[in-house]
Amino acid sequence: MNTRTATTPDPDDADKDQVSALARGLMLLDCFRSQERFLGIQELVERTGLPKATVSRLAYTLLANGYLEYAQAQAKFYLGARVVSLGFSVLGAMRVRQLARPLMRELADGCSASVGIGMRDRHTMLYVENAASAANQNFRLNIGSRVPLATSAMGRAYYCGLTGDEREGLLAELSQRAPSEFGQIRDSLEAGLKSFRELGFCLSVGEWQTDVNAVGVPYRSADGTAVLGFNCCGPAYQLTPGDLVEKWGPRLLNVVRNVEAAVLAA
Repeated sequence: MNTRTATTPDPDDADKDQVSALARGLMLLDCFRSQERFLGIQELVERTGLPKATVSRLAYTLLANGYLEYAQAQAKFYLGARVVSLGFSVLGAMRVRQLARPLMRELADGCSASVGIGMRDRHTMLYVENAASAANQNFRLNIGSRVPLATSAMGRAYYCGLTGDEREGLLAELSQRAPSEFGQIRDSLEAGLKSFRELGFCLSVGEWQTDVNAVGVPYRSADGTAVLGFNCCGPAYQLTPGDLVEKWGPRLLNVVRNVEAAVLAA
């Protein structure tokens, strides 16, 4: 039985310029999550919707090339060193992370919360940098953590950093991935855009998690090749809506402006 969902793209239906075998191999790698190190053949079959024989051939091809490893004790696969190397190459090339880190740390300590940078991975935002206050040990989002695109301040900030054409393209993609939820997703992103135009930053007040509030600011590189979302995020009792608007939103905006200046000067 094919378990492919409406939100899972079928490589065979994709642009004819794509190589379907490569696309399917990437689908296998995409099945792994930070909370789950090991996956077996059957789990990969269920997550991709591909035939078991196809999954087996792809998995062993990725194994032979170092993108997957095999754990004999668990009889399951896990991501190999070559995937990890690619990830570090991406992070290492993002000069903005190094320049932003001390400014993020200062803000995190000031508000006793967490300040992060994220990049979009389909319908989520993936943390690529984070600074957390030592005073707040109970709320931490580390590099590799994910938050929703539509309801998080980070995701809304990313959306605001796009051009009009890029936003239209993203909405078209999201409408295909999650047609039943698209109306709510679009309205949520547009609400973020409205607050950004009014305040210079986006808010998420209990919309991602009821006990979490956040503010977000977009970062777009001068050449347009990188669009990121900065956020300041923490427990609702600590980051009140009033403080987000009057204090932490403007301070996060100042951090991003200083980062932009530092990148241009580097």
